[in-house]
Amino acid sequence: MSLVNPVVQKWIDEAQQSPDVFWGRAAEELPWFRKWDSVLEWNPPTFKWFVGAQTNLAYNALDYHVKRGWGGHTALIYLNERGERRIFTYANLLYEVERVAAALRGLGVKKGDRLTVYMPTCPEAIILMLATVRIGAIHSVVFAGFGAKALGDRIRASGSRWVFTADVTYRKGKDTRLKEIVDDALQIAGDGVEHVIILKRTATETPMCAGRDLLWDEFLTRANGHSGTYVMMESNEPAFILATSGTTATPKLSIHTQAAIKCTSTVWASGSLR
Repeated sequence: MSLVNPVVQKWIDEAQQSPDVFWGRAAEELPWFRKWDSVLEWNPPTFKWFVGAQTNLAYNALDYHVKRGWGGHTALIYLNERGERRIFTYANLLYEVERVAAALRGLGVKKGDRLTVYMPTCPEAIILMLATVRIGAIHSVVFAGFGAKALGDRIRASGSRWVFTADVTYRKGKDTRLKEIVDDALQIAGDGVEHVIILKRTATETPMCAGRDLLWDEFLTRANGHSGTYVMMESNEPAFILATSGTTATPKLSIHTQAAIKCTSTVWASGSLR
């Protein structure tokens, strides 16, 4: 007897039998700046989804919901092991994402540029990722439990010119220092890194490299005079990079595109294709 939920199995069967019909139906559930010319172009070993369509993940996640009257609805609830609790509405979150998007532009980040996110799971990290895709740049998230060599390998492989981190992450009641790990990683693979941006979470002194390092609040001042608006992205343009574990070999980069993330998230979250 199959252990797969019958609804999920139905989706799997439909997607295998006619992937272009299945995913075309899923895509119709979402807003687009421009619809696709074709759902799937498959020329082995390469393929493209929703060719010619224009979208932006940050717009879908935030602007779209604010425009349809959900600005006052809760979009994000943050709670950490020390009891800190923060709530963001869609309108709150959009404001913060626009501000960080403008600051990224003020820092010189442009469409197609790469940056590494080595941060705790916190609102600022989520805001940063949304702001990055908003301006068409590409983020590479590295788990904040990896050491200096693993971090350095991923910074080098992604070609990141900026690294975002925090002074500490909280883990099992202790402060685990991140900035020092970043400094060690950049000794290994930091030739192309222009700036390190640090979110301060404690009052403990943090080592700073003059001319390279910026505190989060200083980074935000770079927003002055710059726009936080979104850019239209073709469906197959990169949204973000994830690296393989690197357990058995050098980590390999997996590039995730705008439409692929957008559509697969919708299928599993909405249940509207039943």
